Amino acid sequence: MVRGANHLYVLKLDIGRPICLAAQGDDAAWRWHARFGHLNFCALEKLVLGGMVCGLPLINHVDQVCDRCLAGKQRCLPFPSEAKYRAEEKLELVHGDICGPVTPATPSGNKLFLLLVDDLSRYMWLILLSSKDQAVQFIKRFLARAEAEAGRKLRTLRTDRGGEFTAHAYYAEHGI
Repeated sequence: MVRGANHLYVLKLDIGRPICLAAQGDDAAWRWHARFGHLNFCALEKLVLGGMVCGLPLINHVDQVCDRCLAGKQRCLPFPSEAKYRAEEKLELVHGDICGPVTPATPSGNKLFLLLVDDLSRYMWLILLSSKDQAVQFIKRFLARAEAEAGRKLRTLRTDRGGEFTAHAYYAEHGI
């Protein structure tokens, strides 16, 4: 490697067709923008006017936008701090998911657990499972017990639509 006049190292490669090196901006402003880690053009202009960088040309691209900067600044909206819908009665809405596998397994060989949470009371039921296909039979038992205790039927079971929840006709038969 050799250090060039612009204080950057020049790498000499013996490549037949260096396609990856062919994408180089012709405009010095864009090159300096990239060299400074996609620093905004207003800040680059301040560096020039303040005499803080030797060899940096005056940048006047203040109104232009870099595609890479836009892509890097895109973000997802945050999760809402409060749910749009909250249950007003017990068993009106129950959230459920299967978690695991956990290691080490329990002494009886269970590596998964089914977690069910009542939306109103935040009461939780945890059921240990050895395989995902056991979920339906344990949900049937849970429903019988929880509906007897609450004196009302489960209205909605909200899940991640995993195969263990959607593959069984039991839910449709019971209006869940």
